[in-house]
Amino acid sequence: MGGITMGEIHDENGLKTNIAGLYNRVAASYGRVGPEKYAYAGRRLVEHVGIAEGAKVLDVAVGRGANLFAAAEKVGPAGRVIGIDLAEKMVEETQAEIERRQLSQATVMQMDAEQLAFDDASFDDILCGFAIFFFPHLERALSGFLRVLRPGGKIGFTVAQDVDALSQWYGKRLTDYHEQYHFPLRVGDQPLNYSDIPSHLTHAGFRDARVIHERADFVYTDAQQYWDEKWTHGTRYSLEHMPPEVLEQFKSEVFAQLEEAQQSGGIHEVWDLRFIIAIK
Repeated sequence: MGGITMGEIHDENGLKTNIAGLYNRVAASYGRVGPEKYAYAGRRLVEHVGIAEGAKVLDVAVGRGANLFAAAEKVGPAGRVIGIDLAEKMVEETQAEIERRQLSQATVMQMDAEQLAFDDASFDDILCGFAIFFFPHLERALSGFLRVLRPGGKIGFTVAQDVDALSQWYGKRLTDYHEQYHFPLRVGDQPLNYSDIPSHLTHAGFRDARVIHERADFVYTDAQQYWDEKWTHGTRYSLEHMPPEVLEQFKSEVFAQLEEAQQSGGIHEVWDLRFIIAIK
């Protein structure tokens, strides 16, 4: 089955249009430059949720399929994995990869996660990696997830924080530039304390919410790969909104810092991964 476009995106303030636009621009390279961080996190999320053979799974904000392909392997030919995403180009790229892999149990659709076009109790499990902070109306999204999940089904989210010194420096320096030159730092991220996610799930009607912490160390081969990777996901938004001369100045500072951080094996980035799991 090919990717399907499902109706209009409900976008009161243009926020979702901006999010979709950004991820349309990065779709071809998303998760394809540098270490395979998203694929690793996707495999771990699928393991923590405990997806069974033959299950029907919804992957929200599918991206390039980090969760979807891991889930498709678990459910097997008797199961079904449906990925949805706001960004049309993400849907196209991932559908092409599904067809290349000849996975009959997987498909993708363009759909607003806050307006799910599925029947009640349609899925055994729901996955969502690195996207919960993009929902303008989190309560609406969680209510929809609860509705389409069968009783006893599980929902799993992935979020992460950079904890290494280089990432901390990068984030602070980017914020300093933002305060000085007044370009936007990000697109669409809603103020969300990751520690509050379990309480949001409980308030929405889920039960037994728990958080699993893992440290993961990812290695870039060199400074250029580290810089190129910044243009392949959400961090691109701030960079592409810098005036050219400011971007060049910032890049020079980053490369100088990367030279100091370079080790014999490459440049390390450490994530504190959090997998938040709950049950309907």
